[in-house]
Amino acid sequence: MAIKDLLVAYDGNEASEKALEFALKMATKYGAMVTGIKVNSPPKFDSHVRRWMSEDILQGLRAAQEEASAAIKQKFYDSAKANGFSGELGWLVEEGQPDVMLARSARFFDLLLIGQFVTIFEPDKQRTVDPKELLLRAGKPVIIVPKAYSCRDFKDNAAVAWDGSRFAARALTDAMQILETKKTLELLVTEEHQTDDGHEVSRMPGLSLPDHLRRHGIEATETKLDLVGKTMGEAILAHCAKTDPDVLVMGAYGRGTFSAALFGSTTRTILESQNVPVLLSH
Repeated sequence: MAIKDLLVAYDGNEASEKALEFALKMATKYGAMVTGIKVNSPPKFDSHVRRWMSEDILQGLRAAQEEASAAIKQKFYDSAKANGFSGELGWLVEEGQPDVMLARSARFFDLLLIGQFVTIFEPDKQRTVDPKELLLRAGKPVIIVPKAYSCRDFKDNAAVAWDGSRFAARALTDAMQILETKKTLELLVTEEHQTDDGHEVSRMPGLSLPDHLRRHGIEATETKLDLVGKTMGEAILAHCAKTDPDVLVMGAYGRGTFSAALFGSTTRTILESQNVPVLLSH
């Protein structure tokens, strides 16, 4: 199934601008529609404060929120035009808990694109989207674009963090509609090539992931990561810094080599310091 419907979480900040730029590149390549979404969180007041707020004040707050949303919508369309995009655009405004509403909305699209979660591991920083909730609820793959990413034309290469676990397999399947359009694909593996049930996939006779992918028209090669002096996440990031793939695909949950737990050490390292767009799937 071809990619034809992209959803972008957009609130006008730098991170969401990068997500939009990347989405526009994808939409141009695949002939897809790009829909921006802004989720407004309902205002929260202590009960004793709310009790003394008149309806006029509440209406004024709602009007201000609607005005801000309208300005962000205009910025969305202006940014698309400035990037030379001539395809179809759409815009949505939802109200509710952002991670929940983004997840529910993503189910009606091929995938969701969002800017880097720059404060997810800083407990003293306020965040509006919990990435764990988003990934658990969405049921669709999510592409996270680095805040400092310089969008470029696609080189038609990709990388997959592969440990043989069912979570890596799920991510691979969810990304197939992208991977089938790439000229080259690197499967990033390690010597410890075990699944979450302890079986060594690389030593199972008759099984070859590159052969499977070749039947889909994908030329895939295995690359063993250099783990000397590095954690798994650091090794993946170092390799991506050298090869600059269009996208890195990885599972977001598992007990295999790459994903100790939902946002375990490897996922955490990559999302803290990601240098390429990352497609996560759960």
